[in-house]
This record gives sequence, structure tokens and C-alpha cells, in this order.
Amino acid sequence: MDARLIEALRSIVGDAGMVRERARRIPYESDGLALLRRIPDLVVLPRDTAQVAGCLRLLHEHGVPVVARGAGTGLSGGATPVEGGVVVATSRMRDILEVNAIDRFARVQAGVINADLSVACAKHGLFYAPDPSSQRACTVGGNVAENSGGPHCFKHGATTRHILGLVIVTADGEVLDLSEPAVEPDGYDLVGLFVGSEGMFGIATEVTVQLLPIPPVVETLLAVFPDLDPACDAVTEMTAARLEPSAIEILDRLTIE
Repeated sequence: MDARLIEALRSIVGDAGMVRERARRIPYESDGLALLRRIPDLVVLPRDTAQVAGCLRLLHEHGVPVVARGAGTGLSGGATPVEGGVVVATSRMRDILEVNAIDRFARVQAGVINADLSVACAKHGLFYAPDPSSQRACTVGGNVAENSGGPHCFKHGATTRHILGLVIVTADGEVLDLSEPAVEPDGYDLVGLFVGSEGMFGIATEVTVQLLPIPPVVETLLAVFPDLDPACDAVTEMTAARLEPSAIEILDRLTIE
């Protein structure tokens, strides 16, 4: 990669925001889909929206392909580097910018870990509902890119149901501010379009999320079935009876073993 480009990127993110040594780049060769691997030519770790915009503007001008990365826990291959490309990782962008307990929303940088957000909101009696199985490691920005979800989806829905606003940096470095929370946005729902787009439209750098009250009581039930069919029938009957478990999971014999 051109030395002048590397130096220009360094001037934006500093030494702490550059990963150049091959041994340090190897962990970025894939996300959770380890069948697809490619060591990136360079990894940059911006600290805020302005740094992301500066990096993308430079890389766009030089025709260098970019792949965004959160924590790399995704299973779709969305964070797999491309040949001759740069990985822009949001893992240093971990600031919780605002928690509004009255209106029940939080504004965070994209690198905030999913579970850390709920911990930060717990003192207000609130939590962030989307709960991928990797929520102790995955980031809110990655959740947005993948429209992630977990057991709570049964009642609360996937990530897209909980995103109120975004700050996005497009491929050419333009900043698009869609961060103002709105129940019904005017015109096209650009936030809804972006959630689940896997980085094809840009990189989310700040995310405004909806928060929900922590339930006063949680009861956990375990049911054992002789085989899979009656277990599935039980879920169908619960739904027909208008019961809404906050989370529901099934474990088959192979999984248990």
C-alpha cells in the first residue's frame, strides 16, 4: 500500500489507530465465518465520526476497498476483508454519549458492546432488548449492520425495531446525520433501510437506540419433550393462546450432548 496514504491515515487516527504488523492483522482475517479468510493490507481504528469520515474520504480518493468491522462475531462473512483492502474497525468507539431515562433512549458510539449498554442503563430501570448470543462481545454498530437478534426477538423483535436514529459515514466520507429520534419519519425510512445492510451503504458511527423498562419479575420455565415435534407444537399453541414469552429457546438432544 502507498506509503503516503498510510502516513495520511496515521495523521488522522494516530499510531494507536493503526494496525500494520502482519501478526497483529491476522485476527482481522475473518469474522465468525472462519471458512472465509483474508488478511487485510491494513487495519485502521478510528475514535469518532470525524476520524471515520477522514479515513473513508482518503481511501475513496485512492480507490482502496473498505470493509467495516465491529467485534467480528457475525456469522455471515460480512466483515471478511477483500484483496488490497483496508478494514475500518469501530472497536475504539466505545463512548455512551447520552442516556435519556425520561424518553427511554440512549445515544452511543458504534463500538459500544451490546451487554455494556444494558448494564449502563440498568440504574435507570431500563435495558436494551436485542440480545444476540454474542452480546457480551458484539457491538451495537455490528448489530445494526447485521440486524442481529436473539431469544428476546420472540417478544421484542430484532435490532431494527429498536433503532431510532443513526449517524452514517458513506463510502466517500460524507457524514449523514439521521440521529433525531422519530416514531414515524417523514419521507423514506433511511434508518430502516440501513439496518441489516451489512455495510453496503456506509458505516454507522453513532446509534440512537430505544430502551425498555426492566420487567419487575422474570420467571423461567423448563419443559422436557420426548421429541422435537411436540416441542414445536407447544410454541404454536402458546402463540395461538396469545402468550408472549420475553424469550424462548429450544435445545435438541444433539445440542445438549
